[in-house]
Amino acid sequence: MILRIELRRSIAPWAGLAILAVSLAFLFLLTGPWWKFPAPWTAHATTTALWVRFMLQFLWPIVVGAGAIQGMRDSRSGMVELLATTSRPGWHRAARLAGAVGGLSALGFLLVFAVGAVEVLVHGGFFSVAFVPVVLVGVFGLVAGSWVGLGVGRLLPHPLTAPGLAVVTLVLTTLCWMALEPDVQSVLPVRAGLLSPALGEPRGMMVTTPVSLDLGQAAWFAGLAATGFLLLAAESMRARLLGLLPMMVGVAVALPLFPATQADLLTADTTAAELRCDGPICLSNLHADHLAALAEPGREALALLAKLPGAPTRIEERTAVTLVDQPPKRDAGVVYLNFQRDDALLTADAATLRLAVLAGAGAPSCDGWGRPSFPDQAARMIMAAHFTGELKQLPEFGGRSFRDRLGTVEQAWTTFRALPPDVRLAHVAAARQALLTCQGDPLQKLVSR
Repeated sequence: MILRIELRRSIAPWAGLAILAVSLAFLFLLTGPWWKFPAPWTAHATTTALWVRFMLQFLWPIVVGAGAIQGMRDSRSGMVELLATTSRPGWHRAARLAGAVGGLSALGFLLVFAVGAVEVLVHGGFFSVAFVPVVLVGVFGLVAGSWVGLGVGRLLPHPLTAPGLAVVTLVLTTLCWMALEPDVQSVLPVRAGLLSPALGEPRGMMVTTPVSLDLGQAAWFAGLAATGFLLLAAESMRARLLGLLPMMVGVAVALPLFPATQADLLTADTTAAELRCDGPICLSNLHADHLAALAEPGREALALLAKLPGAPTRIEERTAVTLVDQPPKRDAGVVYLNFQRDDALLTADAATLRLAVLAGAGAPSCDGWGRPSFPDQAARMIMAAHFTGELKQLPEFGGRSFRDRLGTVEQAWTTFRALPPDVRLAHVAAARQALLTCQGDPLQKLVSR
């Protein structure tokens, strides 16, 4: 009965509604990074969960502020002394209020993910159970935030408490998020950034959170929730001070479990990233439906590359987690294709797929994704043209800055073609080695005499 009254008369329904409305407004009305490759939020249920966790940098302050508003209720209504005279323990009433506010906040979060899961189904996306811990830890974080708000609101029943607490939470959550993004300068270490429930951008469709991160955040939010509840239910100063102990224990348990570097914040989703092969050609479970389209042009490209010394004998989709500023992994015996970064490959015809395999004579660029250099781009383009006989722009290069320099590439291609056939092959092998070791200028090795 009391719980039903709290559900009707407290701020709990409005907190859940605010989470739902703000999240869906962001996800559907703004063309943010969640709509774009390499991690569109409708491609994979785990990616959807990671984007909803990303939204918590805006949602957590709302939940904490709403909890503070509700925590001031007894003081605003002048019932503190009256309630202190009742025979029922204070924690009974606190439990129902905390259950209502925390429960409906969690429900709003789960409904946002449910909408995302429906979007994944509608768009023919991929499902794996890796989304479960991502969502559950997000729920723990929201509940903990609402209970901390309740406790602080009860301790500091001032009109400025709720807005002030929401603003402080927003600032702290933003600082924590900045510590998790590789391209953003941060004043906090990575481990401190993980004390917020918000995560950085997924930057891939086949990633999830590591077990150590899930366990650490679960321990931290459990301690934070316990502290919030004890502050709400405590009747004495001594009890309130003791109520800080669970939060301190949560931090002590969590920090050693948290990853220390940004490179370790995400790990491969083993279900989505598992390779399925057709002979020497392998794609992930996530993109296995493109395996038939790649089989014939892939074999043709491997046959052309076989003329090189130490030629690659296998084609694999790149599934490993790679940061923006890191060069991709390379293996002399494997040609890696990145269907996440180079989304044009998902709709490419056979000729374009063959060209993608031949780019760089099967060797990847030495540049981080999104930070291409002209020598790498031009060399990979000319090396592919050596096998096809025609200079074509690669599917991975679509930037205007590169198209503006196509004339320079054509000049280098003309110089390269003027060389004797055996010299051209030797130069391609030398440029391939430069790309595999990331030492030397591959374009210079192609056109030198």
